[in-house]
Amino acid sequence: MGRYKSVLMAEQDARDFPHHVLVPVPPNGLGKRMDVIAAWIDLNIGSDWRMHGHLGKEGHMACYMFRSEEAAGVFRSVLEEGEV
Repeated sequence: MGRYKSVLMAEQDARDFPHHVLVPVPPNGLGKRMDVIAAWIDLNIGSDWRMHGHLGKEGHMACYMFRSEEAAGVFRSVLEEGEV
């Protein structure tokens, strides 16, 4: 199970946190922006969230997962306004 533990955890998180916000990852990565985003979410939404990498047809994405649509919506609107 050790080899696939992260895959199984990502699948479980996707079920437990059904509201997803995808953030494009630039070629050089998110860098310190990941820390800024995590700190903002913890401060403004709470610590009940998850993040996993996602590779889709759009390219590499960071998938932020929330339990409620409200929390995902708040995060989505802040991203669109460029606050984080």
